[in-house]
Amino acid sequence: MAQVARPGAKAVIKAAMVALHEARVRQAEIVEQAEDLFAEATAEVAEERTEDIAATIRAKAQKAAEARNEEVIRRAEIVAAVRSLYAESAGEPSSDRLAAVIAAAEERARAIIEAGRTAGGPASAETIDLSAIKRTRAGGADHE
Repeated sequence: MAQVARPGAKAVIKAAMVALHEARVRQAEIVEQAEDLFAEATAEVAEERTEDIAATIRAKAQKAAEARNEEVIRRAEIVAAVRSLYAESAGEPSSDRLAAVIAAAEERARAIIEAGRTAGGPASAETIDLSAIKRTRAGGADHE
């Protein structure tokens, strides 16, 4: 009986081995597809994070540049006004006069910065309308 069942058992074992091999191949394909999908999703998430971080950095850098430009404008206006005051006056100007000149220079700087913003950009040498600066300075000179 063992001799008669042997070829049948052998065929069943061979079929099971072929089926197991096919299952392993399909499993490997599914695992590979899942790994590819995971890698793609990971890359997209990393790219989105990188874009978000880059956008945040650009925004912060833009704000910092605008703040630096505004500070440069303020300082330049104050220095110009103080130099002009010292050039006009014989000796030391009074502290009240100096404070008034600095306050007027700060006001001109604010007007220049605002003129740059209304021109459609940050207050910087590239975007500020020079005629607006001249008008602002001319108007500020009348008030001093």
